[in-house]
Amino acid sequence: MTMFNLSQEDRDQLKELLNIGVSHAGTKLSQMASRRVAISVPFIDIKTASTVAQFVPKEEEVSVAVLLQLTGGVEGYVLLYFPHHAAVQLLNSICGKQVGDLRAFDLYDRSVFQEVGNVLAGGMLTGLAQFLKVQLLHSVPDVVIDMSGAMFNSLSATMIASHDEFVSLDVAISVDRSGDDEIEVGLEEEAVGRMFLFLGPQATTDILTLTRTMVS
Repeated sequence: MTMFNLSQEDRDQLKELLNIGVSHAGTKLSQMASRRVAISVPFIDIKTASTVAQFVPKEEEVSVAVLLQLTGGVEGYVLLYFPHHAAVQLLNSICGKQVGDLRAFDLYDRSVFQEVGNVLAGGMLTGLAQFLKVQLLHSVPDVVIDMSGAMFNSLSATMIASHDEFVSLDVAISVDRSGDDEIEVGLEEEAVGRMFLFLGPQATTDILTLTRTMVS
């Protein structure tokens, strides 16, 4: 029995709202990476803590995650998840550094991903805050380097402590390496990473209420 009562219209509304936010994030990340970055929200879903690990294709693979807590007008979490190849690619795209073993990340490498978290979350929240006319804040990004399975198990424990169910908005991030005018975002190898916005029932209701008020 779900606590959520989201119609398809509600899902489309949330998806469109997040697309407004991530467009700001894409612009900021493009400036940081000095190459074009495309970000989109391909789908929205209701998840439970026990199903979070389904997003992990290789549980034993060392990956990078950036976790931020949302406060202010809306409360929740933002998770940026970069599998091994994506983390290596993103670090190289931004600063030209080649790293084979993510566990060898130094303070500079971690700071790059902290800044990516600040740029993406900050850009998204700025777009949402401007549209909803509310103040949205996020915590200092926490960078975690661990095996994907262990990482998401820990996240699940955090989610269970907060709420049993949450809305998961999957955001695909792709860096243009071809120099073409057009760039398509996909969920295959070309996708740099994925971003999940975890919102409980109350936060989701607040967002939908604010959106309806703005639209009307």
